[in-house]
Amino acid sequence: MPQDWILASDIGTSSVKTALFQSDGTLVDSSSHSHGTRQLQPGWADQDAMAWWIGFCRNVRDLVSRHPDARHRIAGIGVSGQMLGCLALSSSGAPLYPSLIHADTRSDRETRHIRDAVGAENLYNRTGNILDARSGLSKILWLKGNEPEVYRKAARFMQAKDFIVSKLTGNLDSTDWSDAGHTQWMDVNNRTYLTDVFSELGLESGKLPTLHNGTDIVGNLTHDAARELDLIPGIPVVAGAGDGSCASAGAGSSLAGDFYACLGTTAWISYTATKPCFDPKQRLFNLISADGRTCGVYGTTQSAGRSVTWVMDLLGETDLKEFDRKASQVRAGSEGLIFLPYLEGERTPVYDSDARGVFFGICDAHQRAHFERAVLEGVALALRDIVTVFRESMTLSAMRLIGGGAGSDLWRAIIASACGLTIERLKTPTGDATSLGMALATSVGVGMHPDLASAQREISVLDVQVPVPLDAAAYDRIYPIYSELYGVNKKMFARLAELRS
Repeated sequence: MPQDWILASDIGTSSVKTALFQSDGTLVDSSSHSHGTRQLQPGWADQDAMAWWIGFCRNVRDLVSRHPDARHRIAGIGVSGQMLGCLALSSSGAPLYPSLIHADTRSDRETRHIRDAVGAENLYNRTGNILDARSGLSKILWLKGNEPEVYRKAARFMQAKDFIVSKLTGNLDSTDWSDAGHTQWMDVNNRTYLTDVFSELGLESGKLPTLHNGTDIVGNLTHDAARELDLIPGIPVVAGAGDGSCASAGAGSSLAGDFYACLGTTAWISYTATKPCFDPKQRLFNLISADGRTCGVYGTTQSAGRSVTWVMDLLGETDLKEFDRKASQVRAGSEGLIFLPYLEGERTPVYDSDARGVFFGICDAHQRAHFERAVLEGVALALRDIVTVFRESMTLSAMRLIGGGAGSDLWRAIIASACGLTIERLKTPTGDATSLGMALATSVGVGMHPDLASAQREISVLDVQVPVPLDAAAYDRIYPIYSELYGVNKKMFARLAELRS
């Protein structure tokens, strides 16, 4: 039986998704298992790393039960995952503390210390990433100051996908360039750790894992892991890459000039460049691609799909189609109701972990459906903020859209009109693009394809959504008000943060 399948997984914020792909990127089957986030107080967000592994194991066993021949057909395993985390592992590979995930902003004080000691601009010019309380560098410093025993016992600090790779291979010494750069541990210009910065902050860079290209094979499936997964030991495992880099691959965005957005729990827009690009105003950040050949330039809005699930929970809505149906009955602009989607702070273009969500313009004419549509529009206008930054230096007319939110016809139409872009939906199922990107990178690592550009040839566009002129005009009128809301509330956000602390 030929070894012509790839097992790929994405360790997301709310679930672990695992899929089997053929060598040409065709989806065979997928399985998903959800996990929770612990939020002990405002600004804190951490997860049990073992819950990721349990979810991964359940997914694989589920897939194997439905496709028994997978045991003999899997040529390689690749894992992607949420970025900007910080997980402390012991020398035996055991988690010492819950993983501080990307939404965790408890390290505000440490961030200010880094800014004073090292300089935010210096860090940006070296890492290509913006210093804020989500930084993995700040999180290590927080652990040292607040959980000194955890810091002392930590043999390695890792990201989500690195932990799963360690469980698969027994290799506790692997990460990739995308994760290491984004978390501000690595210089993106020469792809080496910032040993001088770690020394300046009193941190040990020796606690960081060895850097790899995302397509590098870093081990093979151990007998113990194979037993848990119901697989055959010895399958090659690649280093993997962060979800941003893998989503780029899954969107077919590996060539310079490619442009796409991922609409998930968090949303981002990415432009592919030949080398890191540094925004003088520090609004955009850089991720090395999954195969190391290009660099994605990103802008991110923190609470995209999260805003939708939040308002659905708040209103007791359980069906996404019903949510869209109600929201579609309201005209573009939600009759003057504007939502600022800063539930967990914001990144591009403001980078403020203290910022919070706002419903602005509420009146007695507004009903449930107005609030639902306003949330969709608020996220779309947050994406317009990012598009506006990109348009300062380039011309943009079309954007590929992936991620779970891309499955909503209404939301795609709102984004097209709000951003003034033709939105292209791919034939790849909307929620599978990140896993597909990891599968394609793995196929390169095990020799099925020479590079990502070759592996992505089968990715194609399913349909397009163009702006609706009347809706676009409504959003053009609203956007100036939306774009001023943060500025007029910035000081109030900071005062609220003081109250919360």
